[in-house]
Amino acid sequence: MELLTNIFVYAILGAIQGFSEPIPISSSGHLVIFKKIFENFGWKFPTTDITFEVLVNTGSLIAIMFYYRKDIIRLFTSFFTYIFKAEKRKEKIKDFRYCILLIVATIPAAIGGVLFNDYIESAFSNVKLVGCTLLVTSAFLMLIHKYGYSGKRTAKNLNLWDALRMGCFQLVALLPGVSRSGSTITGGMLGGLDQKSARDFSFFMFMPVSLGAIILKIKDFIASPTLATLWLPYLVAFIVSGVVTYLALHLLFTFLNKRKMNVFSIYCFIMGICALLII
Repeated sequence: MELLTNIFVYAILGAIQGFSEPIPISSSGHLVIFKKIFENFGWKFPTTDITFEVLVNTGSLIAIMFYYRKDIIRLFTSFFTYIFKAEKRKEKIKDFRYCILLIVATIPAAIGGVLFNDYIESAFSNVKLVGCTLLVTSAFLMLIHKYGYSGKRTAKNLNLWDALRMGCFQLVALLPGVSRSGSTITGGMLGGLDQKSARDFSFFMFMPVSLGAIILKIKDFIASPTLATLWLPYLVAFIVSGVVTYLALHLLFTFLNKRKMNVFSIYCFIMGICALLII
């Protein structure tokens, strides 16, 4: 019975992670909120356990990389072709430049993660803080809805300031409750990028940061005492998070295309108020 309960709970958590990773409502913030809700029902689970965190984030990362697999292969080959084959540099310069801008964009979050890691981890137990940061996310999304769709610049017009600006927005999103996708897309679209260029660059920014965080935690993941006892619920959470992330990507892009980001803004506002006043 306990095993079935754990599978059920972790499947829900995997779905929450998977849905809220690409959707701009903050996956980390929702895990904090639902941890508190589940605890009120007497369901206890190690949401701060490193094994669970690594698995569900890996599931989401794999799903996003699978969606962008053709672009990843093109950028990867173009980057190294530019470096090692001088005769093809003119042909590959645009993709190489895009890769350099991605590296620049990941720097703020990488530095912030190292410098503020202890504070960030402590924030994962503070539901009231998540309520406040969800209100910040709500404001970001409303800015997109009101002012973000006037941008006309495409991916070929990305510049250093776009990369730094979106990188700084990603730094802010290290706090649970601040949506990474929501904040970085806001930084891109308010800077004049069209929605497709902003969203694609946002998810490419996510990949190295997420991969780096997973690699840093591999040692703790292997040594986790819960891995042997909860491997089946963890496996379920991993699969669910990956599948739901892939589906949620399509949902996000549909809402962006229809200019309906205010729906997520209203949702984050309601959840933020609930976290502050009720949970």
